[in-house]
Amino acid sequence: MKKFLALSFIVAIIFPSAVGAFSDVSESTTYKKAIDWMIQQDIVEDKGKFFPDRAVTKGELFEMAWRAAGYKPEQITQQTTPFDDISPTSRFAPYAKRASETGLAPTNGNFQPSARMNRADTLKIIFDVLGIGITRVFEKKDLPFSDVKINTKNAPIAKTALEFGIRADQKEFKPREKMSRGEAAHSIYTISTQTPSPTPNIQIIELRTSSSSDSTFTQHEKFKILVDVWDKIHEKYVGKEPIDDKKLLYGAINGMVNKLGDKYTVFQEPVAAKGFSESLTGEFDGIGISIDLIENKVKIISPIQGTPASKAGLKARDIILEVDKKIVDGLSLSEVSSMIKGQTGTQVELLIEREGKKITFVITRERIKLEAIVGEMKGKVAYIIIRNFSQSSGVEFAQQVKKLMAKNPTSFIIDLRDNPGGYLDASLQMLDVILPKETRLASLKFSQRDNAEEFFATQVSGFGRATIDPAHPEVIFHSIGDGELSKYPIKVLINGGSASASEIVAASLKENGVATLIGEKSFGKGTVQEITDYIDGSIYKQTIGKWQTPNEKNLTENPIEPDVAVKDNPKTEGDEILEYALKN
Repeated sequence: MKKFLALSFIVAIIFPSAVGAFSDVSESTTYKKAIDWMIQQDIVEDKGKFFPDRAVTKGELFEMAWRAAGYKPEQITQQTTPFDDISPTSRFAPYAKRASETGLAPTNGNFQPSARMNRADTLKIIFDVLGIGITRVFEKKDLPFSDVKINTKNAPIAKTALEFGIRADQKEFKPREKMSRGEAAHSIYTISTQTPSPTPNIQIIELRTSSSSDSTFTQHEKFKILVDVWDKIHEKYVGKEPIDDKKLLYGAINGMVNKLGDKYTVFQEPVAAKGFSESLTGEFDGIGISIDLIENKVKIISPIQGTPASKAGLKARDIILEVDKKIVDGLSLSEVSSMIKGQTGTQVELLIEREGKKITFVITRERIKLEAIVGEMKGKVAYIIIRNFSQSSGVEFAQQVKKLMAKNPTSFIIDLRDNPGGYLDASLQMLDVILPKETRLASLKFSQRDNAEEFFATQVSGFGRATIDPAHPEVIFHSIGDGELSKYPIKVLINGGSASASEIVAASLKENGVATLIGEKSFGKGTVQEITDYIDGSIYKQTIGKWQTPNEKNLTENPIEPDVAVKDNPKTEGDEILEYALKN
């Protein structure tokens, strides 16, 4: 599954208790038969509106799926769940608890009942709840969707959906497209009322490579050398340890990727990939830093406020020399990251170089649970801290803005300091709240037009926020929001730890003339990575394009300069940058 470093809004549908008819489900509605079946099966109650075209949320999906599976708790039942965002009296509590008990949802943190679900994740949940075995072994010719590659995590989901006739007449599966409530109902109905065609549900994870007719790799003259070395290792090699095929394959992949010489293009094995994915969801075990490879040195981009790293005194641009007395020179970022992360309660020792001096830090790891967005009033000023751009950051930002606007602030301060970035869509969604419709937000330049067209067709065309430059291989993003925040004076705080998505937001606000930037020069990361999830748990991150600000400046070559330069004094406990913004 590809992601780009996920548009969401909150919806809440209430199924009333009386019997009637959905006023928005007519005889001509596409999903009428499926919705009628759900009424007959006591999965939903037929009164008011069903909202078939609205995106299904995670809470609604688990509720419908579990009820279709026969789990129908009494409405008055109160359930205590392990989730911070589900109250015992919530209508979703019984289903969230059931999901936790059956291993279909994590047992800590947030359940995110209002998160909008994409097609791949929705179908995976439906299959799991209804006990449908996912077909994992098949040939490329059996998967007709042009936007799902055979060796990706979404391929088994798409193949299983195809066996039930779901999207069988479509050329594209569109795994990341938000699924409507009507389509979710239709999928549950379709799966519940039929038996799939007789394809064996073999529960084996197996990677399939492209055939020689599809790939230049197997046709390359050096490919024979690779095969010959592999064969010789297995035929004659004698060493201290038995041959581990998985390590050999991962090593070959890493060697190929590392030869590209791009610090942001990396292959991560399952353990490292799991940690990376957790960091984007806002919850992971570690010390709370983001790192980067700069001038062949592992440097800290930013310590996250309130984490063990921040409390211990680590700072942006500190150079990591050793982790647990192991020199990190020559290691990849993913390798260093894996060494630093670890089980909660354990310790990690870092040797840091700062301004020519070497300092040792011994830090106890904790379960890091980030509040990506924090808002509060400071006098008459609304102050919002954005710590990272997780999948739900756009929703959380809009919620905080609405809450703070109700308190009649005179102005807004948006704090992007030490924010290492994250998901592309979250940054664009935040800008929708600030900038009016059709405002140019940023652009993404590709190496060739085919890549720009593929990105546009598979990622953004359905949202109406992007166009393709007619003269260049470039996708241009525009606001699709109301920009209600633009009527307020806005100040944005940045520093050397503001990178990637946070720089997109800061540059867009500055160049569109709606905000004053205060603080220090930003980090300067002007590339975007495409992330592919493989079915063995590994991931591949590859640089596919370069960011351009609204004025067509690349962020790597042009880190953002603040309008007002203010330095934070590390020797004081005060916050000089914030204090300046509040006073001026």
